[in-house]
Amino acid sequence: MIPIYTPKSDAEASVISSLLDAYGVEFHMQGAAFSTMYPGPISNSLNAQRLLVREDQADFARQLIRDFMDE
Repeated sequence: MIPIYTPKSDAEASVISSLLDAYGVEFHMQGAAFSTMYPGPISNSLNAQRLLVREDQADFARQLIRDFMDE
């Protein structure tokens, strides 16, 4: 799996997860469990979540989330 995006918030991560799940994209939100244990601005490096997808689905996943990426 390769990283393609870092969500800006837990809410954004949830929306992106739902979108990818609806289209059958296999993904893993790295750091998701840790960010819920310690909410708030503890440290960007500790609280950061990263979206990982299968390499063969990366282009499709980027197309699905491009509206989030352009901001």
